[in-house]
Amino acid sequence: MFANSELQRVGLSGWRTGLANLLHKENRAWWGSRRWLVQGLLWTVLMNGTVALNLYLDGVTGDRVSMAIAQLFQMGALALPVGAILLAHGETVSERQLGVTEWLLSKPAARTAYVLSKLFAHSLGMLIIMVGLQGAIAYGQVSLAMGKPFPLLPYLVGMAGLAVHTLFYLALTLMMGVLTANRPLLLGVSLGVHFGGVLAISFLGKFLGEFVLLTPWSLFNTLPATALGVTLPVSIWVPIGVTAVLSVVFVAVMVARFERLEF
Repeated sequence: MFANSELQRVGLSGWRTGLANLLHKENRAWWGSRRWLVQGLLWTVLMNGTVALNLYLDGVTGDRVSMAIAQLFQMGALALPVGAILLAHGETVSERQLGVTEWLLSKPAARTAYVLSKLFAHSLGMLIIMVGLQGAIAYGQVSLAMGKPFPLLPYLVGMAGLAVHTLFYLALTLMMGVLTANRPLLLGVSLGVHFGGVLAISFLGKFLGEFVLLTPWSLFNTLPATALGVTLPVSIWVPIGVTAVLSVVFVAVMVARFERLEF
């Protein structure tokens, strides 16, 4: 509540009313506390620890480098969505239950600004700490192990896909937090979409053929291949684009529904 008491009046109108101050409040949760440090250490150990084990456990070889890159992107596609879901699942639910949402909206703050401030602040924190930092450390590890820079362009394309994939689950979780105040249901749906989709692709991929490459869940397999320069049957930008479009749909539903919520 201390952070909430620091909101200041700003000269914005319409859907942007209060956005700057709400963003300041949400960013403080990331950068004004130890969250950035805890998350940075956690994901460095988890993701780059996996890279280091693959690189140095049996000596550095071309196969070990390829395995390290593949494990990095598969770990990212599997674990980062879970991190995004767990970090964001209580954002709107907790504040609604505690009455904080009503208090904030009684100030000069638009409802759209309220939900978008959470989306923007979490997106920034996750992209910097969970995706960008880990990608940079891993690239440095692999390049040092090889004795030369790893091919940058395919690696960056893979990281772009990993960023979009992570934000997809952030948008889904925030949308669910507006659609329901039931925390177990929110977590069940969000985690179910993630793990259920990956399992479904694994079991049904041979029956669906190239169609699976049009879904967000295909990124679990296509991102490692892309980073390693493997040619895919469909451009990697197709599943990335589909994932981005679905994320925008989730945000639109979240905003539209929150505008009609009664407190």
